[in-house]
Amino acid sequence: MVAYLDSSVVLRHILLGDLAIQRALECGSLVSSELMEIECRRVLQRCRMTGVLNDVTYVTAIARLNAVLEGVSLLSLSAAVKKRAMESFPVVIKTLDALHLATALVYKDTLLSEELVLFSHDDAMNRCAAVLGFVTLLG
Repeated sequence: MVAYLDSSVVLRHILLGDLAIQRALECGSLVSSELMEIECRRVLQRCRMTGVLNDVTYVTAIARLNAVLEGVSLLSLSAAVKKRAMESFPVVIKTLDALHLATALVYKDTLLSEELVLFSHDDAMNRCAAVLGFVTLLG
């Protein structure tokens, strides 16, 4: 089984100590869009600039992110992914969610027999993923 990680799962783990990521780590492998790293680093920078994180907690958060990233295969925002993200989806989703789901859809087409399970805390993304045939384990 392959786990697709959304940024929300990684950020809750890093910032709040949420353990939902443990369920994803139990899968055979972890993948996400390269967008996940960008989103996470931007959120951590914003938290530092707004005082949510101080120097010590920012450095700790970056170390946690780097540790997570070591175990995740980041998939590129390829032309196929961007093209799919521009197409319609069965429910209303935001642009970054469309990019994540398009990445998952394109990657899913490359899997022979393994199941791709989506991990996200975003309700709209989970609804859309379910309609698209993904198993979603968080909400």
